[in-house]
Amino acid sequence: MIRIFKNSEPITWRAYRITPGADYAPTRDLRQSLLEEQGYICAFCMRRIPVTVKDPGENEFSKIAHLESRANNQNRKLDYSNMVVCCPGNINGEAHCDKSQASSDISLPLFSNQVQNSISYTSQSGEIRSSNPIWERELNHLLNLNNPLLKANRREALEGVRVALGKKNQWSESDLRERYQQWIQKDSDGKFRPYCGIIVWYLKKKLGN
Repeated sequence: MIRIFKNSEPITWRAYRITPGADYAPTRDLRQSLLEEQGYICAFCMRRIPVTVKDPGENEFSKIAHLESRANNQNRKLDYSNMVVCCPGNINGEAHCDKSQASSDISLPLFSNQVQNSISYTSQSGEIRSSNPIWERELNHLLNLNNPLLKANRREALEGVRVALGKKNQWSESDLRERYQQWIQKDSDGKFRPYCGIIVWYLKKKLGN
């Protein structure tokens, strides 16, 4: 995981939200705003969120999650600061991310450096962990982020960076910093690379940060 820098809510969403009697509805503008601020990766597992060119609002390609669930927190169902966009939440028939969260509340502070600072990974397996026991339980049990395929995908992304850097004893600090900048920032299309969390963690560790 990496920190999500939350933007202001879209003007169109605010206009809808303050309409008397408004109920939650995943509008196109709402979804697009969340996609853009997250660089088109899932807030939880960091998979690339599949969207179509014709209609990036199609909810079969993404899901809008409420960190404090609508079921338990009706007063926050229209609150933009309570929303993130996620992948469809299904790999090989196994639920994860928002689909696994269901009506539970998530306390992971995705909009703060706290969560990223608490996260670590196992390089060999791709497992994600948190030093905070409550967040650790949410990663594993509420969001199911350590299912076998997600771990394999993170491990594969990390191995790709290792191969690109070449032999380990030849890595220079400048090479590591250049690679780090590529993974911590959005590209020219406003997108983060999938599974960038494990790469950023790994390169920071190699740089001694």
